[in-house]
Amino acid sequence: MANTTGKKYGGRKKGTPNKDTKQLREKIENLLSEQWEQILQDLRELTPKERIDTFTKLLEYSLPKLNRTELKATNKLEDILNMTPQERHERIKELSKKIQENGN
Repeated sequence: MANTTGKKYGGRKKGTPNKDTKQLREKIENLLSEQWEQILQDLRELTPKERIDTFTKLLEYSLPKLNRTELKATNKLEDILNMTPQERHERIKELSKKIQENGN
């Protein structure tokens, strides 16, 4: 009978790392450490464009990706067009504050 309760029974507990994934990451780290000088030499031999492309791809593994922020319009276009400049300014401040709160 299938578990329809939404509760998890058995298996790894939440937050417990997968052993296979951990081992694979360690192997990749060791490979990179052992081959580091060759990797640097290979990078030096690339054209400037290829080198920048490679750096850009590698940055994805060292810097977190930023999430896109989507603002959904809650007002009709006519309502926005009929706002005074002061009302628009206040609305912009309000939306900016919400964005900052969601980003932190």
